[in-house]
Amino acid sequence: MKISFRKTWMICLAASLILMGCSKGPDKYELRDEGVALFQQGNYQAALEKFDAALDTSKGQVSDLQFDILKYSAECRLHIGDYEAAKASYEALIELDADDKEAQAQYSALMSEMDAIDVCRKTKAMIEAGEYEEADKVLEDYASLDGTISGRTAWFDRAVCAEHMQKYADAAELLEQYLKVYPDDEAARKEYDFCRTR
Repeated sequence: MKISFRKTWMICLAASLILMGCSKGPDKYELRDEGVALFQQGNYQAALEKFDAALDTSKGQVSDLQFDILKYSAECRLHIGDYEAAKASYEALIELDADDKEAQAQYSALMSEMDAIDVCRKTKAMIEAGEYEEADKVLEDYASLDGTISGRTAWFDRAVCAEHMQKYADAAELLEQYLKVYPDDEAARKEYDFCRTR
């Protein structure tokens, strides 16, 4: 059976179109939804990869979707500890969303959290240098069990300072309250068991 040139050409064209359709990756909406699902599961690194891929498909356009993705990206960076990149993302959002007063208030609160995280990072160096009393005085203003990263870090580090200063009862009390809010923190559980028996 002989196939004409025209039929061969049509078959090749159809196959090419099918392959092009199959090789097309997910669009920015799909990537955003996949990222949100991963974010809600606490898989922040994988979520960030999806959000970055979604932003790459926007080709520099700024839309409501890009704002949404950028907000999630900043949150992911905050959760994985990439504070400098998170801060840069929030600064970009402040600039891009300058007309939205409600959003500006949210970004301002997030920038305050970033500043508090910077303080906690500096006190870690003080703790490593053995400046426990000085670090504890600084951390006292930031320690909170309100769900913020800075509050949680400062609370735990206050317990560490108390333990190093051999104030075991104070350390155990701080850790007991901490564990009521963060019961899955194994490091805190070990510290609590140690301080409680001193």
